[in-house]
Amino acid sequence: MTISSLFAFPPGTKPTALALERHLRERIRSGAFNPGMRLPPVREVAWALGCAPGTVARAYQALERQGLIHGEVGRGTFVGEGRSVLGLPLEGARHAGTADLSVTSFLMEPADDLLAEALATVAARLGAGVVSLSYESEAGVRADREAALPFLARWRDDLTPEDVVITSGAQAVLAAASSALVPRGGTVACDALVYPGVRSAAAMTGLKPCAVEMDAEGMIPEALDAACRRHPVGLLFVMPSVQNPTGRAMPSARRVALAEVAARHGLTVIEDEVYGFMADPGIGPRAEGFSRLLPERTVLATSLSKCVAPALRVGYAAGPGALVRRIAAAQNAMQLMVSPALTAAASLVLSGDRLARRIAAIRAGVAVRADHVAATWPEVDRAALGGGLALLPLPSEWAADGFAAEAEALGVKVSPARYFAVEARLAPNAVRLSLGAVAGEERFRRAIATLASLRERPYSALPAAP
Repeated sequence: MTISSLFAFPPGTKPTALALERHLRERIRSGAFNPGMRLPPVREVAWALGCAPGTVARAYQALERQGLIHGEVGRGTFVGEGRSVLGLPLEGARHAGTADLSVTSFLMEPADDLLAEALATVAARLGAGVVSLSYESEAGVRADREAALPFLARWRDDLTPEDVVITSGAQAVLAAASSALVPRGGTVACDALVYPGVRSAAAMTGLKPCAVEMDAEGMIPEALDAACRRHPVGLLFVMPSVQNPTGRAMPSARRVALAEVAARHGLTVIEDEVYGFMADPGIGPRAEGFSRLLPERTVLATSLSKCVAPALRVGYAAGPGALVRRIAAAQNAMQLMVSPALTAAASLVLSGDRLARRIAAIRAGVAVRADHVAATWPEVDRAALGGGLALLPLPSEWAADGFAAEAEALGVKVSPARYFAVEARLAPNAVRLSLGAVAGEERFRRAIATLASLRERPYSALPAAP
């Protein structure tokens, strides 16, 4: 098929940038251009249509701003929404009936009563003058920092309230650490496939993310050592208990080896344990994380957004006082403090035994769903599903963007792996989903059945419109 016929402009017609943009937008939205399809280079289109390259470039740029196409360095321009440099792929499902497995949460277990009870108690205490209505310390109310210590002790048990800063979730820890702990223009080393918020925080604070090669056990120590020799790496980001998006846990020996490399190069470590509550209870609360292996250089980041609900945006940065005080100062510059009313609610949630029961129920429910996914998707390692995340490989006939778009049209939303790739060209042909995001076993199983059925029906086998 020629470019002229592909773009369907009459012979001899020289389109304007606006006309070309409108024409391409209509073809994309009508389905004539499938998600994942590679568009011809600007100069080839310009030559075929007899217009200036700048005309085509402006049309492409306008479509990219609208999220209809995206460019990948060294590969070209593709139909489908690209990842934003600063934003996270957190757009909700377009239709109420869609099973949204694209954003991780564990609302398979209702959190309504737990959160409502805590907020009602806080409301009563506000009325009695017990909870502050005023500005508080940039690190958070001392009593609320103290209330968090038993929760944080599963990763580090020598903390005092002075070693803890309360934040608006774990993402706020990443942003503050990127701003306060590394000089602008520095480098943060992270897994080649990583939680997108790491790239967002780096872009916002002028850091450069450095993709470090991974294997089945996580980041490769020798690759980290090589990266530190090539780049001015100052910060290391790791997710040892449940890595996002692979879902894998890092073995103890790998943690030790990486900690040795970090110590040798003088790196500050951000240990993200937002999914750490999902770690196998058999390992025990004293599993050797970086906060214990390298306590003088590690900041622990975690929050209640996953184990309770995203609505409870309360997180914690914990570690050496000299480091967390800088994080507190950065947070003060960004938002002054976290609302004492919300942190008081978090303290109530942490103080009772209902959270422990909730976590146990989530683990049990995820285990059942992990068994089902492993049986439905044999290519997936069951051991990688225990943390509630699944990175599902696709057959070569499918492109991840096209699969995700078609799945959403069928009522199931998942995330293409390129959302998590520091270098998009190295993204595996896979999609990531959250096992705990959708309530109801029947609904979850229908969603997995839809994905499995779609996997067997690549675009070449889909019916064509007349």
